[in-house]
Amino acid sequence: MFFRQLRQFAKKKVLTIESIGDNVKKAEYAVRGDVLKKAQEIQTSLSKGQTYPFKSLTACNIGNPQFLGQKPLTWVRQGLSIVVNPQILDCPEILAYYPPDIIERGKYLLSRIQGGVGAYSDSQGLDVVRESIAKYIEDRDNIGPSNPENIFTSNGASPSVETALTVCISSTQDGVMIPIPQYPLYNALITLKKGQPIGYYMDSANGYWTMCVEEMQKSLENAKKNNINVKSVVVINPGNPTGQVLSVDNMKKIVEFCDKNGLVILADEVYQDNVYMPNKKFTSFRKIIKEMGTETELFSFQSLSKGFYGECGIRGGYMELMNIDKDVKDQILKLASIMLCSSTLGQIAMELVLNPPNPSMPSFPIFIKEKTEILSALKRKALLMHDLLNTMDNISCNYVEGAMYAMPCVKLSQKACEAAKKVGLPPDKFYVIKALEETGIILVPGSGFGQRPGTFHFRITVLSPEESFRELLLSFKKFNDNFHKQYRD
Repeated sequence: MFFRQLRQFAKKKVLTIESIGDNVKKAEYAVRGDVLKKAQEIQTSLSKGQTYPFKSLTACNIGNPQFLGQKPLTWVRQGLSIVVNPQILDCPEILAYYPPDIIERGKYLLSRIQGGVGAYSDSQGLDVVRESIAKYIEDRDNIGPSNPENIFTSNGASPSVETALTVCISSTQDGVMIPIPQYPLYNALITLKKGQPIGYYMDSANGYWTMCVEEMQKSLENAKKNNINVKSVVVINPGNPTGQVLSVDNMKKIVEFCDKNGLVILADEVYQDNVYMPNKKFTSFRKIIKEMGTETELFSFQSLSKGFYGECGIRGGYMELMNIDKDVKDQILKLASIMLCSSTLGQIAMELVLNPPNPSMPSFPIFIKEKTEILSALKRKALLMHDLLNTMDNISCNYVEGAMYAMPCVKLSQKACEAAKKVGLPPDKFYVIKALEETGIILVPGSGFGQRPGTFHFRITVLSPEESFRELLLSFKKFNDNFHKQYRD
């Protein structure tokens, strides 16, 4: 008995931090990193009665609209309720609350879903969903039809991004160009797949973030000198975390750059409905490539989580393939088959979002009212954030043209940098943790997205409720001004 217990005590775990892969340990996702862990500790302390200078936390670290109070679209939720629970159709007293158009849509969707939403769909996605996605793309771009056979549904955009990176990375010397700053998903997935992330710096001059093809070429040439085989380039438009909306001219230069250097484009377009500047509009890379008449290979991504719908937890999204070799597409279908299928609830919600009621339908007035209210509020908050951040000491913020975020630059003194070093933190993380401790506002340090050496940034969302948004920013202004007074050189 004693020796058995001794052997059990002495037995080592098979999986230890030393035995798991270095790629797992190196992969990081700053949006839910150390700062959020600190916030969770504070939340626990608040629940136990500990006092702070604030009563509750405000999550400005992640694009999670409904968590921060955005209401779901009636059209989407009514449609989902019918498809999930078809017995509603046999209850006249319940159907009395539903407009006839969403009842008909629900019936139609049910007629096209063999076995209902509880059954697996085809690995590529339900036919009825991919047909609606293709029609949406055709109407959006107005440059010819989209083929449903080139569309793959996924649980949000992230699994589609992972699939695209899986086929783009075949060795440890394969590189993927990513914007700096970038959405940390890309760096994390490239690291997990043992590829090489090749950063290219975005230009932040004159109050706008833009992509500089000269900077992209410079990064590409440096990668080649290190024997890295760069196959693809990631473009996020509208930008996360930078909020830019690319001009058509800028996009054409990017396509020319990719054609010249033989690069596949991974176009992250999940914020395509989030454009706030009157002189800007979203244009897809698909449209640009078709208009230019090139054979540029393209993966483009869309998600149910963003836009004016914000259904993050339902997990819906898709990718469209364009000019991708048929044999490669077959391999992508194989990868999709391994995972069986994406969530049928997410697929149906995607269909309802992209195939909304038209002006002649009874659901249209409520739909357009909800859509307009959400996008108008986001626009007002984006403008207010830009204006107020630029009144704060040592902060400069470019225009928030689109998406859901601002990426302000904050100048930190040598004294602040030294204080950060003493506690083992990067200066920008030190700054946002201080902000968290004094205001309850959860931010993401710029180092989690990448930034030019010697500069410091943070990302903040425009999603907090509008009625308290100005108060939130003024609370942050007070912290920021006091911080710079305390750490003045």
